[in-house]
Amino acid sequence: MIELISVPSLLTIQDSGRKGYRKLGVPTSGYMDDYSARIANYLVGNSGDAPLLEFLLMGPTIRFNASAVFAIAGDVEVRLNGVPVEPWTSHWAKRGDILEVGALRSGLYGYIAFAGGIKCKPLLGSCSTYAKAGLGRPLKAGDVLNLGYAILTGREGKRLPEELRPDYSAQEITVGVILGPDLEHFTEEGVSTFLSEAYTVTPESDRMGYRLDGKTIEHSEKGAGIVTSPLVPGSVQVPPNGKPIVMMRDAQTTGGYSKIGVVISAHRHRLAQLRPGFRVRFREVSVEEARKELLRKEKTLEAIRLLLEGKMRAYRMKIGEEEEIVFVG
Repeated sequence: MIELISVPSLLTIQDSGRKGYRKLGVPTSGYMDDYSARIANYLVGNSGDAPLLEFLLMGPTIRFNASAVFAIAGDVEVRLNGVPVEPWTSHWAKRGDILEVGALRSGLYGYIAFAGGIKCKPLLGSCSTYAKAGLGRPLKAGDVLNLGYAILTGREGKRLPEELRPDYSAQEITVGVILGPDLEHFTEEGVSTFLSEAYTVTPESDRMGYRLDGKTIEHSEKGAGIVTSPLVPGSVQVPPNGKPIVMMRDAQTTGGYSKIGVVISAHRHRLAQLRPGFRVRFREVSVEEARKELLRKEKTLEAIRLLLEGKMRAYRMKIGEEEEIVFVG
């Protein structure tokens, strides 16, 4: 259905990831930025977890071998047959059309969704690529992908209002963390450093983990090593050099370095979009606040889905005494 003509950077098929296999040593994988990916799927009428294309920094050039409806999520220039088209909007492509996706102006990952999703054979319940274990592979020029069946009429022309599009241009962000579980391996000064300093994303970062540079986090006399214990995406390990590593979607399932905290799931998509050279700060939050943030994120995405489906013109959300968010169609 579609043919990849040019693949200038890492391009993979991803969905919401593998669930229930971490106990067997299989990473979750899936979208690095689930927020943008799910919106891309909603724009073409898919469920949020439908398989799509994830690209790093620069998108591919694609030839359509049949009619399709597509949408791009990302701050990027997009051309269809040489004519600029808007991202965050669903478009109709016919057989023979050429789609060119340029370089992201901000953020690190972009997404291309197709009505019906990408047809693939699930491996351990997911189509997500985890190349290190042979669960799929990065795509290359010449690859041909089949799309799932979808009635295309009515799926084109859906547009996410600009005020609802995520902004990943900031060169410094703050994310919430729940401290622990290995705090006894850090001095009070070490914990204070972690919560007060800005850390820079290094070029060695990847889908497995973001290596950070900045002021050294001091370990206690117990040292950096622990008995190997479980890891989850968001875990912040601190090896002997005192420089934190945040585990990301392809993170291994166990590790032997002490963990100073876990980045809350509601904020991980923002961290994932942080480019090398950009900075992150960590703010301690409670479990209750982390749950509230996740609920806010999920309610926002559900409101966006209903808005794009034309089932409401406006959506008003209020959690407790927190601020209201108003969506206008």
